[in-house]
Amino acid sequence: MQYVYMNYGYPYQYNSVIDRTVLYGMEYGGLNINPVTVYTKELRYKKDYIEVDLRIPVFQGPMFQTAVNRMNTAIESDIREFNRQMEEAAKEYVEGPMLEGRDVIPYRISNVYRVTYNRNNIISIVLTYYEFVGGRDYYIKVSYNYNLLTGRPLSLSDLFRENIDYKKLIDEAIRSEVRRNPEAYFPGTIERFQGITVGQPFYIENERIVIFFGFHQIAPTEAGIPVIALPFTLFGNALRPELLVR
Repeated sequence: MQYVYMNYGYPYQYNSVIDRTVLYGMEYGGLNINPVTVYTKELRYKKDYIEVDLRIPVFQGPMFQTAVNRMNTAIESDIREFNRQMEEAAKEYVEGPMLEGRDVIPYRISNVYRVTYNRNNIISIVLTYYEFVGGRDYYIKVSYNYNLLTGRPLSLSDLFRENIDYKKLIDEAIRSEVRRNPEAYFPGTIERFQGITVGQPFYIENERIVIFFGFHQIAPTEAGIPVIALPFTLFGNALRPELLVR
């Protein structure tokens, strides 16, 4: 899991949403699409101090059963851990005011997810958590990238051929983007940018590697979580061949 946190300013219900999304028909006309489907389990409940509306994606794909199982386990575990931590924080937050008889604003948490790439035995998922805490809105952006043949999470280095200095290529592409659109970034971003990290958050979408950064890291709050989309064509044959199959 790769994530970025952003400050943007008693009944229990657990459902399985029947509607299944067939991912291999979604964007590419059926070419090289992974035969994977997804349905949503919903985790909803309300207490005096928290309101929860979380969606858990459940992927299915008999050809990739090991990978799909690992992916489902990782994502559901992360969502449940987020829920647990937020419920503990909410309970602690309202404990004093409730004992004193004062009104409290309960925490509200929810999430949405999106499959951004499902092709050539690779899948990318972006999940966004929304929080309403103490009268302010926050959100966290998370990405998951998997090789469906091996069941392994993917890092940026896995997208490139061996012995390629992928970090140098991506850093140069990011600097070029900032130079083209300087008004979208903080003054001096080029000079302060020290390059991507080993665990740099990213996802794949529309034949682009999308790099995303932390709150207020390279752009003002109003811009949201900064993302820089780098087309595959920027990297030519430095990318692994499977990414270039159309």
